[in-house]
Amino acid sequence: MAKAKQDQVPEFDRDEWEYLTYAPGRTCSACSRTVKPLEPVRRGTVDRTSGAPAVVYRHNKCPSAQAVAA
Repeated sequence: MAKAKQDQVPEFDRDEWEYLTYAPGRTCSACSRTVKPLEPVRRGTVDRTSGAPAVVYRHNKCPSAQAVAA
């Protein structure tokens, strides 16, 4: 009997953050604080029940120790 080939994990996972950027004036989805100019944030998307995915931003190092789900 031949061994079944294992599924390989895709290199890009949709749940991971897309890239590091700057988004002054946006709100961090984890701590709900406004992003300051030149403050690095991670950009990602969250699926919605209707419509296109929503873009969310989180601090690279969130000042809040309590993280809330996006």
